[in-house]
Amino acid sequence: MTKRKSALLVIDVQNYFVNDKNSVVPHRIADHIKAGNYDHVLFSQFVNRPGSNFERILDWHKCTGPPDTDIHAALVEFTSEQTVFAKSTKSAFKSAGLVDFLKEHSINRIDLCGLDIDDCVLASAFEAFDLGYDFKVLEELCAISHETGEVHAAALQIIRKNLSSADSVRPGADRPN
Repeated sequence: MTKRKSALLVIDVQNYFVNDKNSVVPHRIADHIKAGNYDHVLFSQFVNRPGSNFERILDWHKCTGPPDTDIHAALVEFTSEQTVFAKSTKSAFKSAGLVDFLKEHSINRIDLCGLDIDDCVLASAFEAFDLGYDFKVLEELCAISHETGEVHAAALQIIRKNLSSADSVRPGADRPN
């Protein structure tokens, strides 16, 4: 029987998305990583590319390069060239090389955390589901950047309703109807 290997996927916890409302999240993630419960710790890094749908459709022209795109300082020590996957999409699984890395290292269990739970974390959770991964969204290690707490709660409700068993979002609350 193949040993189950796990990864923590830290989604877009980079300078542009960290602010006064969510600044505790990178430190919570760092503490979680230090607990040492994963075979691999991986990072997605959003970079807004010229001509992207973010520019064309949303008229959003930010987060195009350093320092905005740099992984937050609280997490840099856990990164390496092999574990940071740049993307210009919402889902981390569309990052060049991420799925190949997961296959190459026989990773079959993924915990998701990061910014923004209502956007890229949510898109990545849908993609993890569609790709057949065993995954959890770690609620206490996710936040939003530029919206209200109502948006955070709505994202969790969507995840619980559409993507999870009763224990796929931590801390576990009753799954809404």
